[in-house]
Formats: sequence, C-alpha cells, structure tokens
Amino acid sequence: MSLLILNDNLFSARFLSFLICGIIGSIIIILYLFIISLMNLRVRIIFKRVMTILGIIFCVVFSTELTLSLITQHQVDKQLGFNYATPYTPEGEIFEITKIVRGKTMDKAGLKCYDRVQMFRVTDLYELLIQNQGKEVSIPIKRNKQDIVVKITVPKLDVPLAKFSFIF
Repeated sequence: MSLLILNDNLFSARFLSFLICGIIGSIIIILYLFIISLMNLRVRIIFKRVMTILGIIFCVVFSTELTLSLITQHQVDKQLGFNYATPYTPEGEIFEITKIVRGKTMDKAGLKCYDRVQMFRVTDLYELLIQNQGKEVSIPIKRNKQDIVVKITVPKLDVPLAKFSFIF
C-alpha cells in the first residue's frame, strides 16, 4: 500500500486552491509592476523603502506571534498533561493525541493515546481551552473509528503569553 495514494476529491480541492492562489498572485504582481511603472524614480525609491520596512515589520510580528503561540501551547500541554502529533494521512491532517500524563486533567477526563481530536485546526483546541478556564468544555474525538465527545473541566491555567498568541 502506497502512502502517496490521495483521495481524488482532496487532490482536486488542493489543485484548485493552488491554481486560484497562482492566479491571484499573478494578478497582484501585474498590478504591482503597473503601479511601479507609473511612478517616477524618487517615488519608486520611497515606495521600495516603505514596502521593505512594512515587510520587515510583518515578518517580526508574525514570527513573534508564532513563537508566543508555541510557548503557550507547550504551557497548556504541560499543565493539562498531554502531547499531540499532526501526521498527514490521505484524509488530510489529523490531530492525534500521542501522550497522556497519568493523574493530569486530560487523563481524568478520559482522553486516551491515539484519540483523534475532531477540530479544523490545532489552535482551535488551545483557544477553546484557554478561553474556558474554570469551565467544562466538550471536545469531539474519534476513538477506534467511533465519534465520541470527551468533557473536560479546564482548570485555571498559568499562560501569561496567551493574550499575544493565536492572532493569525
């Protein structure tokens, strides 16, 4: 059995997404080149400097947010007692629990290794947990090909960087 076998619908959707991104990217480049061609040399130099500064600012903000999100995810994992992996499968990316620490929150809630969290993005789970501290949340999972819901009472978490995380 080959790991490269893809679902036709998934492949078609990805191909269409890449095609649309390519077309939109091409239109943006053409518009950019057209705008640049209308500028005189002095305005082009100023425009290039402004775009360079904006690009640097965006990269710094994005990298900082990504780093803070990863730190926050690690803090939540450690405090609630679980780890995960996101292996790629023919069905797409999955969010699979790889470790449960005995006696911690996720163990007490009944989460088990190899449970697959049924959320669109990994960050959706972290946002749900962080925003509902002190409350009970329901997490849809797939266990042994059966859909079940695990109810977790989220304790107060020590995640000081959470307000700067998961922006993008």
